[in-house]
Amino acid sequence: MKKRPRVKKQVSVNQHQTMPAVTTLALNLTTDKDLRAAYVKALRLKGWTLESIAFALDLTRERIRQIQLMASPANIVYILSNPGEFPVPELETREIEVPGDPEYVEPSPETLARLIELRPLAQQVRYNHTQYRAEAEEYSALVWHAHSVEGVTLYRLAKRLGVSHGALRFRLARYGYLTPKTGKSKCYQPVKQTNRAVTQ
Repeated sequence: MKKRPRVKKQVSVNQHQTMPAVTTLALNLTTDKDLRAAYVKALRLKGWTLESIAFALDLTRERIRQIQLMASPANIVYILSNPGEFPVPELETREIEVPGDPEYVEPSPETLARLIELRPLAQQVRYNHTQYRAEAEEYSALVWHAHSVEGVTLYRLAKRLGVSHGALRFRLARYGYLTPKTGKSKCYQPVKQTNRAVTQ
């Protein structure tokens, strides 16, 4: 996975901003319950909190939450299209930098295709079995290549191969590509040199 890029985002200066007096007055003068529900919903859509609206109407936050659920889409559109009668102010915001969505690295198509081809053969190798030992060696080397050279995380690689990331980590440790920091599990024990395939 590559480093997460930084992106700019507008956030509220104060999440619980006090509503402008003109909006508070308009909100209290709206006696029609359907229009009031739409007005409350319009304010919520603009980012105003339940607490800010509740303070303006002298109600509880739970009551404001219930009121907004009664708003009809048509009335919300009407409220938003009449800002003179129903002012819906923007929240005061500031710009900050936040981590963007991570950019995941995928294995190259060639690497992935070969790994998928080798996987069922490599998984059959146990203890001192000689059959498919060369395929197991190639599979392990290719897993390490995808991880260390292509930059694919073991989690993502495991997902693409239909195995657990732990299984890939154990394999890399057994074949000498990783050194486990802790643990004495037999899964981490290196493959005996006499059982390694003769590489060209």
